[in-house]
Amino acid sequence: MRFICLLVLIFHTNLFAGERELPVGIFHGVSFLLQKNGVSIFSNKDVHYHKSTLQITKVSSHIYDFTFVVYLQHTNDSKALTDTRIDRYKVIWKSESMGALINQREDYDKELSQFLLSAKNFTIKSLVSNSGIIETQTYKIE
Repeated sequence: MRFICLLVLIFHTNLFAGERELPVGIFHGVSFLLQKNGVSIFSNKDVHYHKSTLQITKVSSHIYDFTFVVYLQHTNDSKALTDTRIDRYKVIWKSESMGALINQREDYDKELSQFLLSAKNFTIKSLVSNSGIIETQTYKIE
């Protein structure tokens, strides 16, 4: 009987320990880059001021809400631009640190997104619509 209890305990521990999760909380942007055909067309280095945050909230087992807030000022004298976008993603893990993000909003469900999670950064790379533009955003994990 003890042997069966031990097997059940090991099975449940492995089952729950093996489930991967994205970090939740608020993360500050480190950089962004827009590329087309492998050539940089716009990045955080091209602006006077850049501030971005990503808030990740877990909704269910593999579903997360992402709230992106971006503030850009092209030059010191130009008008600042700000944007907020909330998306719901299904997370599909490909390895221990990489995976795909499937947007659950019909408007954006054709966009292909991948992520890379390291100890210090969370990077999202997205093919934006059919324009051929690839957007890469990196956020610091603290």
